[in-house]
Parts: sequence; C-alpha cells; structure tokens
Amino acid sequence: MTNPLIHALVFAAAVIIPGGLLVYFAWRAYQRKQARSAAATDSDDPVEAFRRHFPVNSDSLRARGRMQRLKQYRMRIRDKTPK
Repeated sequence: MTNPLIHALVFAAAVIIPGGLLVYFAWRAYQRKQARSAAATDSDDPVEAFRRHFPVNSDSLRARGRMQRLKQYRMRIRDKTPK
C-alpha cells in the first residue's frame, strides 16, 4: 500500500483483531516477495536484449569450418582395404 494512512488503519485493525497481526505480517511478507520477484523478472531485460543482439546460431566461423571439414571427410574417396 502506498498510502500511509490506509496502511496505519490496516495495521491498527490487525492489532485489534485476534490473530490479525500474524495475518498482517504474512501478507506483508507475501507482498515483499511478489515485489522482489517482479524486480527479478525486470532484470532479465538486459539478458534478452543481449540474446537478440547476439543470437545463438550455427553460422559462426568455427561451426562453419567444422561443417566444411566434416563434409570433406564424408566426400573423400577411401581406398578399399585388402582382404
């Protein structure tokens, strides 16, 4: 809650109601956890931006060279072994 007056009223009601304080603190902990998880998902934005800028694919020079060598090896004419 962003309004301190409402927050104070809810806290006062929680103190008056038996067991309300326990529920109040559990609710506050839940709200804090939700806020932290929302902040954690917002921090994934730079990761997604990096992956968009540098996508993972097989067009790298290393992968291209390995595929060329593999293709040359497969196309090579092999001598028949003597029986």
